[in-house]
Amino acid sequence: MIGPVAHELDSDILQAVNHIGGTVDTVEEITTLRRSRQRRGCFRLRLADGRTVKGRLFRSTELRESVTALHSVLEGLPLSRILAVHGVATIEEWVPGVPVDPRDVDRRLTHDLAAILGTIHCRKTPPDYSPEDTPDVDWHAERLRTQLAQLADRGHIDSQQATRLIELAVKNQPSDLESGIIHTDFHLGNMIRKHNGEIWIVDNERLRFGVLDYDLARCWRYWPMAGPQREMFCKTYSAVRSLDTFLLHQPFWSICSLVNSLRVYMRHRQPCSNFLEKLDRISRNVEEPLWPVLSLPHLDSAPRL
Repeated sequence: MIGPVAHELDSDILQAVNHIGGTVDTVEEITTLRRSRQRRGCFRLRLADGRTVKGRLFRSTELRESVTALHSVLEGLPLSRILAVHGVATIEEWVPGVPVDPRDVDRRLTHDLAAILGTIHCRKTPPDYSPEDTPDVDWHAERLRTQLAQLADRGHIDSQQATRLIELAVKNQPSDLESGIIHTDFHLGNMIRKHNGEIWIVDNERLRFGVLDYDLARCWRYWPMAGPQREMFCKTYSAVRSLDTFLLHQPFWSICSLVNSLRVYMRHRQPCSNFLEKLDRISRNVEEPLWPVLSLPHLDSAPRL
């Protein structure tokens, strides 16, 4: 059934709502980093029967189908469930709760989240899933060169800084890459603490087949950790999949993820001075931390693992 706000929504979302027997009453767009004329979007939908769900639009049916297929093999993990699909749209459960504050993440929760990401990385793709070819190391290095050159051409960084960064990255690049299911957005900003204390990951629209260590880099880029938290993360994740190669080549992955994040924020006209400042510090100081650091005195004084 189509309610009074139908004109505000894509027809695929309305059809997907029909699949769960609902009528849309109110709509709130909650899309982040949306560009003009972009079909992709995310909406909080209040249904006439009192239910609240999340409606999501993907850029294409093929992308939605790929995400849905990968989501199906992650059952048992605390990822928000997909309730219905139609065309480019999904209807997902709305997970009630509050955003996770980085300062409230103790070592136990860090352990649990690292185990979840490790499990995602080690799950097998569906039998009928045909992953696309994943980029190799040379592709990542060449993309980094291109991105740094563009930043220098536009005056965001100077040419000497770009040269130092690419030299540091190439000096530390791995020889080979391991691929599997990746989340691409696994950080606290996409997690909700339910009223019973459980943590659920609520934005899983970018599940795909890709480079596992790059996914770790994206996780660490957006999840600031204190020293004991990072140690706990490494200990837990390593019990599922080795971190040796990632840790050995951290400068490469740190710079790649930082430059890519900077370009995304620029493309969406978002503040990005912190990314530029971090690039400058890394290019000038070999002792500069490669990842965001969370200062928590009560955690920093805890016994080391």
